[in-house]
Amino acid sequence: MNKQNGTERHGISRRNYLKFGSATALSIGAIDSATATARPESSDQHKGNPDRIVIKNGTLVTVDPDLGILRDTDLLIADGAIERIDESIDEPSAAHLDAEDAIVLPGFVNSHLHTWQAGVRGIAGNWSFSEYLETMLGEISRHYRPPDAYLGNLFGAVDQLNAGTTTILDWFHIANSPAHTDRAIDGLEDAGIRAVFAHGPPGDDSATWWEDSTESHPDDIRRLHRERFPSADGRLTLAMGIRGPDYSTDEVVTHDIELARELGIPASMHIGSLGPGGVATLDELGLLGDDLNYVHANRLTRAEFDRIGDSGGSVSTTPEVEMQMGMGMPVLRETIDGGATPAVGVDIVSNVSSDLFTQTRTALQVQRALDAQPTVEQNEQIETVSLSARRALELATIDGARALGLDDTIGSLTPGKRADITLVRTTDINTTPVHDPVETVVFQAGIANIDTVLVDGRIVKKDGVLYNDPARKHRDQLVQSGRRILRESDLY
Repeated sequence: MNKQNGTERHGISRRNYLKFGSATALSIGAIDSATATARPESSDQHKGNPDRIVIKNGTLVTVDPDLGILRDTDLLIADGAIERIDESIDEPSAAHLDAEDAIVLPGFVNSHLHTWQAGVRGIAGNWSFSEYLETMLGEISRHYRPPDAYLGNLFGAVDQLNAGTTTILDWFHIANSPAHTDRAIDGLEDAGIRAVFAHGPPGDDSATWWEDSTESHPDDIRRLHRERFPSADGRLTLAMGIRGPDYSTDEVVTHDIELARELGIPASMHIGSLGPGGVATLDELGLLGDDLNYVHANRLTRAEFDRIGDSGGSVSTTPEVEMQMGMGMPVLRETIDGGATPAVGVDIVSNVSSDLFTQTRTALQVQRALDAQPTVEQNEQIETVSLSARRALELATIDGARALGLDDTIGSLTPGKRADITLVRTTDINTTPVHDPVETVVFQAGIANIDTVLVDGRIVKKDGVLYNDPARKHRDQLVQSGRRILRESDLY
């Protein structure tokens, strides 16, 4: 971590950056979008072999139960993977990142995000769930064109990287045409993020696709599987975003899940926000499995959570959206007690915070309050809090990876896994001093403290500067796109 002030240390003058206004200014510099390799070559920390990087003298919060927390420790990245962790790694030919004043942890995993909505950020903060369904999926989504899908996914994904999230499940439900879908995938590629692209239904006719739908999943997913995702182990992988039993007929649900299994990809569905019974239906149809991801799940029964757990499924909770929109209280406890894999997500930046710091902290503290409430109602004092900060960090890292079927690849700082890594600066006023690095990350840190982010061993953010040339070039187009969409939707 370079301790000099300003951006001249990169060999790139400040006027070459695109600045976004926030609590602290964010700069976006240049990146090679094909390789996601940052280009501040004049920096001493980037001299050496770019395929071998040593992160030096960091406090490593590995989220690996065998490794734990390692202080003043080095981590070697080779060819995009974590090769070695040791007290002192001597690699004079490698590039070096000084992490003496940083907490080094696995990149966050956002298990549920409608990335495309970055173009209409901040319009739904006063909407109920029914208003969201009517306005976003009944009106706004049909005005998206392929270039809008690209811009939304590009900036939505870059926003995640800026906040320390290196992997997302992108639940894409504006597949209005193959061109929309292709451009959305292009946006993820140009962002440099790791993503599971959950191909969903079109967004141009909500009555057809979201009201007891009799339409099977669009067959274009076969083309995507063949042409855009020929490999199952790349930085971008394919999933299916299905309507599920809450929004489609039993025949459609059966067809869609069987299609996903034919293609060998996972399926994710929104369920339980309208009422219970969806998981029971899946069980009756013989469709439960460990390849299913359930989103929200607020009104499912305890027996349904047991069925999810017994079948090896996962539940993605998005607490801020769920509480605002009246879906019900987040169901982290029910998920854990049922034996399912719990994960956390943002859902929609059209109304809530885009960072997993906020969502994870909210999920944890709300569940602590719910667990304590019976004792409070008896006018007694709790003896201990119910979930730990360490458990919360697992939700945002290794559990998220498990939910997406990627826990052998990411989610912890374990030698052999891909080098998706986030460095949290510990010299900022809100992160110093550090006594417990996990508590600092979970309770104290935020977006402004993200110093450096790597995906697949490639630096996408360093010294607080986010390197992405497409985002630098297209910011004005994003603004114009969002304004046009809202104007055509009679909202602007």
